[in-house]
Order: sequence, then C-alpha cells, then structure tokens
Amino acid sequence: RGSVVKTRSLYMVGQTRVHVDDVRGLGQFMELEVVLGPDQSDEEGRRIADGLISALGIEQEDLLESAYMDLLEQAS
Repeated sequence: RGSVVKTRSLYMVGQTRVHVDDVRGLGQFMELEVVLGPDQSDEEGRRIADGLISALGIEQEDLLESAYMDLLEQAS
C-alpha cells in the first residue's frame, strides 16, 4: 500500500509505555501502551490509561483508532 516514515520516542510513565511519533506528512501522535502485570485485568489497564489521558489533558475527540497508512491515504 505504501510506506510510513516516522521518528519514534519512547517514554515510561509508571507501567505505561508512551510512544511519541513524528509521522512524515501527518504530524505528531502519541500512543499509550499499559504493560499489565499477571494479576491485572484489562479493565485495570484501561483505568490506568484513562488516568494518564486525563492527566495529559487529552480530550476524547482527539483520540484516533486509524492506522498511519489509512490516514496518509485519506490525506492524499
């Protein structure tokens, strides 16, 4: 389909990996990846992510579920 050119920085906030991507042709994006322990549920991971989203001041309407390639195709 094409290629995605990006630069990624990785940060750890507690047990959450924060990926900050600068994607050529699209701009900057952030992905949160909560690393669950064996005794933690998906629901607990969602609460952790929601807490970090709130602390960072990210609004629900700013969230995306599209792949970069899909966004690049829509932009062209």
